[in-house]
Amino acid sequence: MKTHLVLLLSAVSASLPLFALGEDAKPGRPPGGPRPGGDHMDPEARLKMMSEKLDLTAEQQSKIKAIFMKSAPEMKELMSKGREKLTEDDKAKLKELMQAQREEIASVLTPEQAAKMKDLRGGKPGEKPKK
Repeated sequence: MKTHLVLLLSAVSASLPLFALGEDAKPGRPPGGPRPGGDHMDPEARLKMMSEKLDLTAEQQSKIKAIFMKSAPEMKELMSKGREKLTEDDKAKLKELMQAQREEIASVLTPEQAAKMKDLRGGKPGEKPKK
């Protein structure tokens, strides 16, 4: 019985650093909370999420990736400033880029996928979700 208790305590104490590492893996971000700077997802993560949620075909994934890549340099430049430091012109440009991107993506989706995207976004396909 003592042996089992010692083994159990050893296993528990050996695993504690692993739990601590998991919490520190993404500094500045509370577990399950928003990313620093807002809710912006990188293009790869967005494509993965869309592929899973909308069951995109390989052709659709390729087209959507191209859409993301087309506007990526401008978006990256704008987002690198930090959300708080964007000028009104920067915000307008970012809004235009995102709107154009949403509209292009909506044109690649089937009507069923567009409807599901609408449900996921909380609005019309190509519209920004309402908060």
